[in-house]
Amino acid sequence: MSKKIAYLGLGTMGRAMARNLVDAGYTVNGYDPDPNARDNAKSFGVEVFSSAGEAATNVDVICSSVPKTEHVKETYLSDSGALSTASEGTVCFDFSTISPEGSCEVAEEAKKIGVIFLDTPVGGSEPQAITGDLHVMVGGDKNAFEKHKDILETLGKTVHYFGDNGTALKMKLVANQIFSIFMCAISEGLVLGMKSGLDPVEMVDYFKTSSHPRVFDLKGDALANKDYTPTFKVDLMKKDLGLVAEMASHVNIPTNFAALAWQVFKSTSALGFGDQDQAAIREFFEKSSGK
Repeated sequence: MSKKIAYLGLGTMGRAMARNLVDAGYTVNGYDPDPNARDNAKSFGVEVFSSAGEAATNVDVICSSVPKTEHVKETYLSDSGALSTASEGTVCFDFSTISPEGSCEVAEEAKKIGVIFLDTPVGGSEPQAITGDLHVMVGGDKNAFEKHKDILETLGKTVHYFGDNGTALKMKLVANQIFSIFMCAISEGLVLGMKSGLDPVEMVDYFKTSSHPRVFDLKGDALANKDYTPTFKVDLMKKDLGLVAEMASHVNIPTNFAALAWQVFKSTSALGFGDQDQAAIREFFEKSSGK
């Protein structure tokens, strides 16, 4: 591959995605504020740098994956950020789940210097990132998307274009809204069944073979076995549901179920499970049941 890529944010998701790009033959620069993350990326072929700006120098595409809106702004807009060195015509794919408004702000700043910034959040977590089976959502300049679609296809099982800047993030927030509600419903149902004498593993096995949401395939075993090894943390879903509430307020739409799910994730975090996998919401329902 002749394209040169900068990957900014080499944590759980970024590390796996950067590795897939290296394995596919792309030349990849990398940056993360954590020296351990930089060392890990260096071990599988990423050339690491000491700032986002240095990593983004003379590249065709900038990819980023960081936790929050403020991190994206710092990564791109700070004095040592990516836009301080990015060349005119560079395309940015931001895989972070942040506010659509914040993403559009960064896109506007990028546009001023001839850089094209797209929001490209992904469906899936660490296991899918490792295997390249993510579901990529795209919002922004369609020509830029088409020009570098090969990069997204390297990282994802599917790639969907939704329209202007911000549209992909809106889709991602709706997807997480629905997923979180399913997680709450399943956790509540499992605890009800357990309190009534049913085995949670047997319940999940049944649901996997009957008419059921795909969430049972993804998270059923973790819920049944209390396996909270983090692939998508409670605090990340809590953050995303806050963004859902913000998105809903902009269009004056009530999201009652999402509000309840948000409260569940906030309460689970308060119980000390914020850094555990979202399956840990089972602990909230068990606590609520008096177990």
